[in-house]
Amino acid sequence: MAIINPTTALLFLSTILTIENGTCCSAFTTPIINNAILSHNINNNNIHHLASSTESSSVAHHLSSTDNEPAASSNNPTPSTTVENTPPNLQTILNSLSDLKSGSDLRGSFLSHRNSGGTIANIYHEVKSFKERTGGVALTPFAGHLFGAAFAHWSLLQHANAYAVNEEGDFTVCIGRDPRLHGERLADAFARGAESVDGVRVVYTDVANTPSMYEFVRADKCDAAVMITASHLPEDKNGLKFFSKNGGLNAANMDELIVLAQKEARGWYDMGILPPSSGKHGVACSELVNWMPSYEKTLKEAIKTQVGTAAKEPFRPLSGIKIVVNPGNGSGCFFHALLRDLGANVDGSMHLTPDGSWPATFGVPNPEKKGMVEETMRGCEACDADIGVMFDTE
Repeated sequence: MAIINPTTALLFLSTILTIENGTCCSAFTTPIINNAILSHNINNNNIHHLASSTESSSVAHHLSSTDNEPAASSNNPTPSTTVENTPPNLQTILNSLSDLKSGSDLRGSFLSHRNSGGTIANIYHEVKSFKERTGGVALTPFAGHLFGAAFAHWSLLQHANAYAVNEEGDFTVCIGRDPRLHGERLADAFARGAESVDGVRVVYTDVANTPSMYEFVRADKCDAAVMITASHLPEDKNGLKFFSKNGGLNAANMDELIVLAQKEARGWYDMGILPPSSGKHGVACSELVNWMPSYEKTLKEAIKTQVGTAAKEPFRPLSGIKIVVNPGNGSGCFFHALLRDLGANVDGSMHLTPDGSWPATFGVPNPEKKGMVEETMRGCEACDADIGVMFDTE
């Protein structure tokens, strides 16, 4: 079955994915690109990869993710954490915070400390033991609290004379996350840390995707945002991506946050106790919000911009096209409804509910993963689809 009106279909889908991904896919040479489009031609049983548009609209530019900042280099090292007379157990905790740096993000393996006894000494033992046992870096709720406070302080310092406060007079930070099962625990810790800083309020929008977090800042719904995600890394991983009015924070900004987080850690070390927590479920913050519908509306408006103002209502440019959507139970599940609203037949789609336990067939969603590709191909064949779309976790 040939694609109906292929030029139009690819224009709409490449626009969506250019906006969503924040970058333009430029080559057919990579095996599969994140948020890849697969086109299924029934006549010759061919699966091939389609690149996104090489020109992004102004809307796509505004919605872009944070990968336009330079990565850490030898000229921008992670700050030294060794201070004379620092107790060894505190030094281990300070080093664990700097070890979380991954370019312009923070990433590590989630390590709960529910059984730590509520003391800093036990945090030291758990972090040290984890590194000795696995060689990895632990991302704990305690670290989440520290970086929440650090980001709040950093944001107020950066915008002391510039940011526009809301009607309550507070600086608002929005938290979103991917469906990982430990994301809510980190969100709670981060929110508590951020709201421990005077003048900062936190709102929580639950499961979201990374581009939406910057859009919320750009659209003045909040003053800054953080996305809790480790993208397509294994399910035990998690991380933090930060956004300000200027876009995503860069590697140098991560160094500044680490210094502030280490200062917070010293304060808690002196007290000898851990910050409070909501436990496994629940996020303590000023307000629970649901902002993803407004992001979906923004995407639809961006598509209208691409096709011109003459578009008729109801606006259904994908009518007659069969699309298999496979978000892999990740944050991209909302695209199923969005493409349906634009007229596409999405009846053959799969894994449409955000769920951090992930599909048994391929695990954490990753469009470069063979199992996810093959399942999407089979879905396209089963329903005689024109196009298959895959998304990673965030």
